[in-house]
Amino acid sequence: MNNEILHKTIERSFNDLLKTGHLSLEIPAYITDNLSHKLRPYQEQALRQFIYTQESNTANISFNHLLFHMATGTGKTLVLAATILYLFKEKGYQYFLFFVNSDAIIKKTYDNLTNTSSSKYLFRKDGIFIEGKLITIQIVDVFPSIPAENTIYLKLTTIQKLHMDLTNPRENGLTYDSLENINLVLLADEAHHINVITKSNKKKLTEKEEQERRWEYTVNKLLNLNPANRLLEFTATIDLSNDALFNKYCNKIVYQYDLKKFMSDGYSKNIVLLRTDENDEQKMMHAMLLSQYKKYIAKENGINLKPVILFKSNKIATSRWANETFLNLVKDLTVGRLQQVVQQGLAIYQNKESIWSRMFYFYNNKDLATVIRDLQWDFNEQTTLNANDSSFLSESNALLLNSLEESDNPIRAIFAVAKLNEGWDVLNLFDIVRISEGASNTRTTTDSEAQLIGRGARYYPFEYKGEKSFTRRFDESPNDLKVIETLHYHTINENAYIQNLYKSLESADIQVKEDDYIRIEAKIKSDIRKAEWFRNGKIYINKVVPTTPDDYKCLEDYNISTSYEIDYEKSIEQLYGSKREIKSSTIRHVQELKPNKRIWQKAIQRNRFYRFDNLKNYIPGITSMKEFIEKPNFLGGVTIKVSLPYSLSIDNLSPNEHLKMAEQFLSYAEKNIRNNYMKEKGTPIFEGISMSEQIQDYVLVFNKITSRANNIEEVKNVKDMRKHPWYIYDKAIVNRLEEDFIDFINNYVEELKKKYNEVYLIRNEKKVRLVEIDGTRGFMPDFLLYLRDIGCTYQVFLEPKGPHLLEQDRWKEDFLLSLTSRSDIEILAEDENVRLLGIKFYSSDSKVKQEFEDDFKAKLL
Repeated sequence: MNNEILHKTIERSFNDLLKTGHLSLEIPAYITDNLSHKLRPYQEQALRQFIYTQESNTANISFNHLLFHMATGTGKTLVLAATILYLFKEKGYQYFLFFVNSDAIIKKTYDNLTNTSSSKYLFRKDGIFIEGKLITIQIVDVFPSIPAENTIYLKLTTIQKLHMDLTNPRENGLTYDSLENINLVLLADEAHHINVITKSNKKKLTEKEEQERRWEYTVNKLLNLNPANRLLEFTATIDLSNDALFNKYCNKIVYQYDLKKFMSDGYSKNIVLLRTDENDEQKMMHAMLLSQYKKYIAKENGINLKPVILFKSNKIATSRWANETFLNLVKDLTVGRLQQVVQQGLAIYQNKESIWSRMFYFYNNKDLATVIRDLQWDFNEQTTLNANDSSFLSESNALLLNSLEESDNPIRAIFAVAKLNEGWDVLNLFDIVRISEGASNTRTTTDSEAQLIGRGARYYPFEYKGEKSFTRRFDESPNDLKVIETLHYHTINENAYIQNLYKSLESADIQVKEDDYIRIEAKIKSDIRKAEWFRNGKIYINKVVPTTPDDYKCLEDYNISTSYEIDYEKSIEQLYGSKREIKSSTIRHVQELKPNKRIWQKAIQRNRFYRFDNLKNYIPGITSMKEFIEKPNFLGGVTIKVSLPYSLSIDNLSPNEHLKMAEQFLSYAEKNIRNNYMKEKGTPIFEGISMSEQIQDYVLVFNKITSRANNIEEVKNVKDMRKHPWYIYDKAIVNRLEEDFIDFINNYVEELKKKYNEVYLIRNEKKVRLVEIDGTRGFMPDFLLYLRDIGCTYQVFLEPKGPHLLEQDRWKEDFLLSLTSRSDIEILAEDENVRLLGIKFYSSDSKVKQEFEDDFKAKLL
């Protein structure tokens, strides 16, 4: 298949057959008639593509091992049930062995496939009938040697138990010998757990991974016992960026339906991150009020909804503390306390688009005594489940957890660490609260959270105006019911954590290897390489000399502003997949914060970079941490200007919030100190280096996909420049602003040629570096314009600059403009006919662009 993913081959064949009319899109009636739920379009397509692989006249090979790669919540188990019916009816299979990594999923699957009284039973409740015959599903420990007619035999087990049974055979138990002569279908759910050998790449495995390695051997041995055996895997989690996994599964993925597609098709709730600086008790209070608000809104519209909250911790002790704290918070709630919470919320959340603004306005018009009565009825010990207790594994608790949508299930709040990551089906989870105490911000943590968010995103179907929908209806509507089509994830407002969380959410989507990156090469045109000006020409850059401690006497020497601005938000709402943020208030004012010595000391303790032995390497002139903290040329002179919602003042913020602002400044300062501390500083002396050695072909490799985590939208365009002799490369690999700049130069080329004999634009792809004179900051101008007339050669430095960088990089523009104004500039050239010129920044900002054009024409034309 040449490493093309199987499902893409199938889809292309489907399209060809549809055009010729040789493909039926109907799912066999014996499948649709015997399922308890109507198949969704994507589930139907998954089945069509599976059936396509099983028909001998459509495939060159027998597909005995296939993978359904479908996002959490897409109904993989219904597809699994349909494949059982197909393989039984069309291929005569009667023995099915289902295995998974978790006992909880075994119980769930038992209900799904055998318990006719369960609301989640997947087959027709009055029996499975095929061609008028009643088909029974019989659960077995071992398969009979001679099967009865019209019977499907199903064994449900964990992969751990299956491995133990087969490696330590016992009398009347499952053995390889007993399975050797039967045609067996293996059904693997959460199948990513059996790929440790494949993905290990010979790295040292943990004890757990060694155990799972043996499971993979077991599964492979079962599949190969009989040529007729089939293995169907189902998972939402597989990392196709791993070469070994890609090579194993590229010709086995029969259908792929990722979380992003699932969400965009409307089958999930919207996911909104509620980022806040509140402590855990405030977050719990607000999450409870939001959950109850959803219940009230649903009730006002005739919808009987019991929204559930999940409080997620990373330690059992923290989860138990949160559970106890929450129950006490509800029990001790008074009208006065609730009124204070509502009034504070109204003062802070003034942005009418904010969910918090709508919620607090709603409660401001409610009888708070009634609200408290409802809260204390809905949230108490009987309606709260702690999934970390040893008693959690009891049958009654497991039943409560897996039947949360049922009208007689009282649970409104769940406290958990990690027991709910797999196999948990719940539709009425509307709020997840990240309990932050002691929580980690690593990718491992956020990957787990992203998986949980994916489970919570399952849509809750409800009836409205006589119609029940299984997809979102109010995305484009101001209807209040939009709130029950949304999962709110209440979390912390820390940049590093949010970036990791977004990366984890991105990774939860399907990663397709061939679409991850693109490689583009720009080559210098052959006639340019042969030209005398290029072969023998020079590029002039300024010399550098060693720095001394006297060059680093204050923060400004590292390009660190001692007047630092922070945009403080009590809360930020962000719809997953959108860059737009809804902030708490649109009316703001600025106040100054000068952190005291105690705050600085605590902030420094939390950042390893500022340990004195390390800091001394970057600021050689300091003699103590006391000097760094107190002297006005360092932290003692720092003022943090805080932009606040109008209802807040600096004095309203807690010491912990002051500390976070100090930490934010230190992170900003650390980056600048690292970037700007060098062993060398620039001089006004420019010397020539060989142009042909410095300017070379170059290759760019970059992601096609925009990085949502970092709010980057650096879209690369490739512009064919072969017909433009003034551009030295055959291609221009540029962003939109740079492309616009090249168009500007193109418009002036003919005018430039009237004045200069040679006109060439050179893309500086990280080769030519300048260092500010008497300073340490360096930069690489994006473009060089080479001009030559009869008497002189000109080297012109040009910088397109995004509007958001104009102020931050103003020093670069000052440096470029100083090349024509400083009297001490010295050019070490063979003759005196070399001129260095800098032009003002080019930008999409119309005023700045006009200033550039005026400067360009004045200096060059």
